[in-house]
Formats: sequence, structure tokens, C-alpha cells
Amino acid sequence: MREIETKILTIFHDSSHRPKITPRHEGAIAVMLENYYTSSQIQNSLNKLEKTGKLFSVKYPITKGMVKFYFLVDFKDEAFQTKIEKKVKSYALWIEKYSSKTVTDVLGNHLHELVKKELELQNFEILVSKDAKEFNGNYWTESKHSLDIIARHIPTNLIVGVEVKNRLYLTSIKEIKTKICMCNHFGILPIFAGRWMEPHRKFIESNNGFLWQFKHQIYPSEYTNFVDIIKKRFKFPVIASNKLPYFAKKEFTEFITKIC
Repeated sequence: MREIETKILTIFHDSSHRPKITPRHEGAIAVMLENYYTSSQIQNSLNKLEKTGKLFSVKYPITKGMVKFYFLVDFKDEAFQTKIEKKVKSYALWIEKYSSKTVTDVLGNHLHELVKKELELQNFEILVSKDAKEFNGNYWTESKHSLDIIARHIPTNLIVGVEVKNRLYLTSIKEIKTKICMCNHFGILPIFAGRWMEPHRKFIESNNGFLWQFKHQIYPSEYTNFVDIIKKRFKFPVIASNKLPYFAKKEFTEFITKIC
């Protein structure tokens, strides 16, 4: 058995190596192993483990489509059917909650404000605070995309275009490329601010950009109970906070000092 498959199976056992009848959402598995493997590698291994009888899957409908959960084959038995159905329904309801437009809008606005505030603390003037499709008379017409923030570093006149992504899952390389093209078109430096975009680091930095990672998806502090539940159920890297992590502030300060 390959290392990736062993790591996946470990997720379905407790610290004493006993099998758990806990549903694992395919997206949550990808997040748990994101530091080691790509999402396609993980999905291919999940398919293989299912085909070889190590895991089985159950699908459940939510508003945005079907969600898929995996279980150890140990529990593919009529005796466990009621318990499995109950767990899947409960977890699917929480997926419905955290992926709702209400919550995703709150997340997007929250990180946008935290990033904007930090830019101002770092002596940046916010030139465009939302949906930037034009700058200094230059219009972006190649697509419907926009930048989240355009800001000027007052001491040096350095102008940056900031893309804010307060999401769990990886932003596509296609979108990263588009936003870099937009920044090049406007003659500004690209910054990508979000939980995790590590697979795109080399590409971003090779295009004179800065990857500003926070390691966690950041909810407003009033979502503490909500965050505690999804962290426990899905093992997601989420926190409830009204400020950016200290290490991220420090990295940004060092970056600005270096290039200016």
C-alpha cells in the first residue's frame, strides 16, 4: 500500500488505532492532507481504496449538490446502517451551514476588512477598496474578474493589488494567473491574501508577487461556537478572531521592508 493510502486510512482511526465510525467528507480529507499531496492525488487514492474494499462512500444531497462521505469498510454492514445515515445527515447539515451564501459572505467581508486594516497600519493608503476593474485610466476587459483592494504604500509610492480569499479550498491556478495579469496590466504588484495557497507560491513569487498566508480560515469572533463545532467535526483549520495572526503581520512587514 502506498504512503498516501496509509495516511488516508489513518484519518479513519483513533489515537489507539481503533476504527472510527466517523464520516469523512472528501473535501475535509483533502484539507487534512493538503501539505503532503495534491487534491487529485488524494481523490485518486480514495477511489483506489474504495475499489480495493478498504473504504466505502455515501452521498447525500444538499442545496449546492451532492456531498460525498467515506467510511471504513468495517462498518459496511446492515447493523451500522442507521447510525451511518444519522451521522451523514448531521454532517451534511453542517456543510449546508458553512457553505451557505450568508456564511461565505460574512467570511469574505471579514477577511477583507482585516486585510484592509492591516494595510492601513502598515502605512498604505486604500485607493480602491472593492471590485477594482480599472486603475489610472486602465480598464480590465479580458474577463469579468476584479481585484479586491488596490493600495499605495505612502512612504515609497509602491502600489499593490490585493486578492483576498477567506476560503478552505485551494484557489485555482487559472484564477491566480488572471489576477497576476490584471496587476501587470495596471502596473502594480500582486498580493494574494488567504488561508492557504502554498502550491501556487513559486508561480506567485516568480511573477514578483507576495503570498500572504494565514494558515486558518478566519471567522468573526462572534462565530466562536460555530467554529468549535466545524473544527471538531471536520478537523478544519478554522479560527474565530478579529485580528490577523501575528506571524502573518510579521511576514508582511518583512516583505514590505525588503522590497522598499
